[in-house]
Amino acid sequence: MKYRWLPEFSARFSFLRIIMTIFLAWASGSACVDFVDATYRYEEAFSQTIQVKEPGSFSLSNINGSVTIVSSPVMEVSIKATRYARWRKEDLNKIRIEVVSGEKSVLVETIHEKRNLQVKVDYEITVPENMALELVRTVNGRLAVNGRFDRASLRTTNGSISGNIRADWLEASTTNGSIELRQVRGKCSLRTTNGSIRLELDEISSDLDARTTNGSIMVRVKAQPDGYFSAVTTNGSIRVEYPVTVEGQLSRRRVEGKMGSGQGPRIELRTTNGSISLLKF
Repeated sequence: MKYRWLPEFSARFSFLRIIMTIFLAWASGSACVDFVDATYRYEEAFSQTIQVKEPGSFSLSNINGSVTIVSSPVMEVSIKATRYARWRKEDLNKIRIEVVSGEKSVLVETIHEKRNLQVKVDYEITVPENMALELVRTVNGRLAVNGRFDRASLRTTNGSISGNIRADWLEASTTNGSIELRQVRGKCSLRTTNGSIRLELDEISSDLDARTTNGSIMVRVKAQPDGYFSAVTTNGSIRVEYPVTVEGQLSRRRVEGKMGSGQGPRIELRTTNGSISLLKF
């Protein structure tokens, strides 16, 4: 059967299309105050600044949403957040941001008054340099941290962890997400289950322990490491561009031995399904 495009139908169709375009433009314009995007329709800002006498500790607990933290020479904690609701504006009132502060400590907690709310909170935090990130965690969201801290404990379940962190001690863990860090200084413990681990370092001056199950591990470092190196994978290969004095049996899935004098930090890299690389940078 053959079909023929009728001119009069084409004209009517064009007229209807114009009417629909005008209607959609009007509808979008009338909702522009509350409309954020196709995912979350409503938003509300939150802001609070807290003066501290000296760098102490900072903790934050979130459920759905990203967290970004930077350090600053200013002796204050700046908390900026945006609360989002997917379907109903009144759901914004069911999310509370509670802040508890002392002379040198700040605790931020995100409280959902009801389960299964279609909401999220994104945070942007500034803390004084050398403050301890006692525990910063979210469940569904990424963590991005940059600056100088006394120590840092970062946790998420479904999301990535990234940043440039100078701290005496760093612990970063996620379940479904990658870990990508640059110029990290201090002792590091990095964990993920489904995701890769990527590090770019000037040197390795403290113990480094990086482990994943389903993902690769790549460490790029400028200076020759001096310490004990151990890399093990079950299903994958190992590539090392710096000399290693191998101890025990060498294989494509296990390399262990001294780097330099062997008296420095321990470098332990482990994965089950993925490759391991220690490369010159």
